[in-house]
Amino acid sequence: MPYNDPDPTDPNVLVGVVLPADAEAMREMAYVFAEEFVRMGYDRKFLLALFRNPLYAGAHGAYRTLGEEAILTIIDECLAAWGGIQFSILDFGLPIEGGEEIQDRKSKIQNGGRER
Repeated sequence: MPYNDPDPTDPNVLVGVVLPADAEAMREMAYVFAEEFVRMGYDRKFLLALFRNPLYAGAHGAYRTLGEEAILTIIDECLAAWGGIQFSILDFGLPIEGGEEIQDRKSKIQNGGRER
């Protein structure tokens, strides 16, 4: 077998298949896309732009299949469920809002719970 030609008997060769998908499967896929990006903090305007963008093939396919009204409904439902959640990363080495309180906690931790 030449180096670049796949061996048909190799069990590790990647094989792609096309599965039939109806409008309901597209609806579920649209929910997954919307929920994922809402949970990352994106807003309604960005999400709609994502669904309209043909470079996001899966999301755009759902947009074409379901239509803009259905996609907006899905986006609104995901925003209602997940839109109020905000994640933040706490790093004691960087100044952030309320940094004085965090520095006080840090010093208490470093001193074994005692005041400075």
